[in-house]
Amino acid sequence: MKRFKDKVRELTSRKRGKSLWQVIQELNQYFRGWWNYFQLTEAKSFLKGLKIWIMRRLRSLVWKQWKNPKTRVRNLEKFGIAHHDAMLCGNARKKYWRMSKIKWVAIAMPERYFIDKGLYLPGN
Repeated sequence: MKRFKDKVRELTSRKRGKSLWQVIQELNQYFRGWWNYFQLTEAKSFLKGLKIWIMRRLRSLVWKQWKNPKTRVRNLEKFGIAHHDAMLCGNARKKYWRMSKIKWVAIAMPERYFIDKGLYLPGN
């Protein structure tokens, strides 16, 4: 499973300069191949932890792509976060990985957000 996580890290790297759509397409291709190979095993508990980790990787990727605090605040408000909370979150000095776990970022970009963008998650 270490190779799997390394490959997902490579595909979701914030340094690659790929759009969210491109990253999701590459992840889908990798997940389908991996899931078809391992679908006979009992891996439900492993997959649940993996989904949470992948969601956090994708949130940190989107957070970096938003770049400016104004953009972050505007997008958080667009996703239904109150202005005060969006201001606190959008202007935070925490880096991408830490922000991906913040309550308001997780509410703005739940699992459904990425599934609607086309993400295929094994076990869904």
